[in-house]
Amino acid sequence: MDVSWPPRLGLGDQVRYAGRAWVVAGFARGLVQLADPLGDAASPSVEELALSADFEVLEQGPRVRSVRVLPATKEILEQARWWEQHITEVISGLPLGSAPDAMPRSEYDPASRSLSQREAAKAAELTAAGMSGASARTVRRRRQRYQADGIDGLIDGRAVRERAPGVHQDPRVLDVLLTLMAEEVRQRGTTSAEAYRRSVGRMLDMRYGIGAVPLPSRSTFQRLVKMIRNQHGDARGITLIDKNGIRLSRPGERVLVDTFELPLPSHLADPSLRSVRMTVAIDELTHTICTLMVHLPHDGVDAPTLLARLCGPPALRTAYGSGEERAAVPLILPETLVLDGSRMRRGREFLNECRALGIRIEKRRPVEKAGGERIASRLVTLFSAELTALTGDTSHDDVALISWLQDRAERWVESVWQHQPQWKLQATGGRRRHATPSSAYEACVARLGWVHLPLGRQARLRLLPSVTRQVTEGGVFVKGHRYFHVELASLRSTRPVEVRFDPYDLRQVWVRTRADVWLQAPLVIDTLGQPPSRQARGATSARRRSLPDAPARKPSAELDSVQQRLSYHAQLPILRTPFLQEALRLSARLALLNRTTAGGRQGLLITGPPRSGKTTALQELGRHFAHATIAGVPLGQAAYLRIHPADSDRTALLRLGKRIGLPPHPGRMSTVAASEAVQEALMSSKTGLVLVDDAFPETPTSSISNPVEALSFLADQVPALFVYASSDTAGNPLAPTHEAGQGRLARVQATPVPYGPDWQCLVESLDEALCLRRHQPGSLLRLAPALHHRTGGWAGALAHLVRSACIDAILSGREEITEQDVRSIAV
Repeated sequence: MDVSWPPRLGLGDQVRYAGRAWVVAGFARGLVQLADPLGDAASPSVEELALSADFEVLEQGPRVRSVRVLPATKEILEQARWWEQHITEVISGLPLGSAPDAMPRSEYDPASRSLSQREAAKAAELTAAGMSGASARTVRRRRQRYQADGIDGLIDGRAVRERAPGVHQDPRVLDVLLTLMAEEVRQRGTTSAEAYRRSVGRMLDMRYGIGAVPLPSRSTFQRLVKMIRNQHGDARGITLIDKNGIRLSRPGERVLVDTFELPLPSHLADPSLRSVRMTVAIDELTHTICTLMVHLPHDGVDAPTLLARLCGPPALRTAYGSGEERAAVPLILPETLVLDGSRMRRGREFLNECRALGIRIEKRRPVEKAGGERIASRLVTLFSAELTALTGDTSHDDVALISWLQDRAERWVESVWQHQPQWKLQATGGRRRHATPSSAYEACVARLGWVHLPLGRQARLRLLPSVTRQVTEGGVFVKGHRYFHVELASLRSTRPVEVRFDPYDLRQVWVRTRADVWLQAPLVIDTLGQPPSRQARGATSARRRSLPDAPARKPSAELDSVQQRLSYHAQLPILRTPFLQEALRLSARLALLNRTTAGGRQGLLITGPPRSGKTTALQELGRHFAHATIAGVPLGQAAYLRIHPADSDRTALLRLGKRIGLPPHPGRMSTVAASEAVQEALMSSKTGLVLVDDAFPETPTSSISNPVEALSFLADQVPALFVYASSDTAGNPLAPTHEAGQGRLARVQATPVPYGPDWQCLVESLDEALCLRRHQPGSLLRLAPALHHRTGGWAGALAHLVRSACIDAILSGREEITEQDVRSIAV
């Protein structure tokens, strides 16, 4: 059993990378911040660092959490930054932030002065400036701490030191309390402070005699329990206790392995394959998907391959047909695997490998099923919705369907699930309202001060399935796919070679060479940028199906091309303002009334100033009407007409007839004949909604008649709802009154949304719809006051401003919306 499992990289560790020795100074957004004694810095990702050829952990630093999370005041941070300027000058000769062409002062020039001389010069300079206690030894200690911990090492630890919980209490009380809290972890429950106090009292009486150890008062005891939980974290109520006291829960402590059925949407399913099965490994603390595998319903998951995928680095993903690499999910190594009892292949080998690594295996208890099933149910619901919304026309067979689903699911997890807000992660994610698996993991790393390192390459490959293949001129063929590498040419004349492969990842295989070295051979991509299927190589298949390739709704942040994302953000979802909801409600009621009324039908008039959302409301009415039914009976189709300033009643009727499929009349048609023809066309086409935009222009050019009068007459003859949109009708002589023509109009006035819950809901809907790569959930919501100030509360102006800011962010490469964007974009 490996007692050092899982391998970790922590703050203060000395590593070898790119031929040099570095010290780990911090972690941020999946990157490892490295520093060397000369003041240079590097920020590789965990995967890049671990996969580099010469990577090695030279020396481990103390496993302590970063001081960065401690409550340092502004004055203390300013003092640390002041010291940073001096220390960086000692290390490199130039203070931090110096101009590129700046030259070091003679007493700090590394080319002519040793490090000890530079430290002595800095001590003399500070002493001359009036600072007491600034000896060369003090400068040396601060320089060493800075190189080990970054700016955190320069913070005065006395100012941010946290008082240990129960330091002023009887140690016997604290010892019994910690024992009970450890028991709470095993029971997976939550106990109140008063219950703890009663239990502690009983145990003290049994150990030391009745009344021998006095208990703290109720209020003091409650503060003690609260201090323990708040100071050290209570992520999902899990508090771990070891011989050194209390420490935080950690990613990988428990990883749930679930297998569930994934139903396929109608355009993917067929009689032989209506669903597939997906096995996922979910970190219980952060809800991160450590790995997933898609397989046929009758196939069990290959257990050693599951272990290899869990312990290997999530490689940077390259999209088919492009050279762009995408950031992978964080690496979380399991300490305990909780299995759901599903069938697994090569189970004995899997158990032996877990025992050798030090990974505990547990069977899920019935009382624990609900939590894991809730996460899995949410995942399958969201991913099924993603599949349902996809459209495309790419032919694949049943075997290629599984490969396509595997690739699509991995991309979806990386770009959607990891950034999906989940309320149960609020405690783990630092009490953030929109905590996501990604932010929860980053919060844990910030508190713990270490990340996991992947298992060695040789150990991972030993877990994968192996086959023997003959190397040909075209490479090697595994499971019907071709893999090629130029160095395979030296193996053509030899006997068959051993090939290791991941059955759930077609991107590469590993070939053993004569020198007992594993050569990674990538998958051969065809000219269309898609992995070749069996049909592409001439093999027969029972039949073909059309697989979707691009989403018809919100794209994933790392999933689609720039052009697709520009197109998506240019048409963000419609904002459901109170004004729009009222229009939808009235239109549904009036449509029902007009279908059953013989005469005197009602209409709807939408008014408001320019850019208040009137045209948007008409378009949304049309979309809503197309799918609405009454008692299972469709309401019919919708027709849209925008009145031209030069339209007469006859030309407006003819243009409406053209919209509903009325064929052009060979001769000149009178207004009456046009009205009768359009009436018949409306009846025959079962049009239930007529949308008239710009119905009452303020300055019409036609002096003969008002087109709306002809439309008003027509509205009384057909069982359809006529909806008019116009600017504010106050003072407009062309606007209808309640007594004239189609004056039976229910009116909806577009008004700005006051700042409050309704406005915040609108901004939050836009925040959730954004697909910018650096967008953090909730960042747009924090700009709600500024957005309301800039737009005056008008939803149309809000949509225009956010869409424009998104396009600017994508084109500039910033990939996020800032307050400066809100202020600079014209509305």
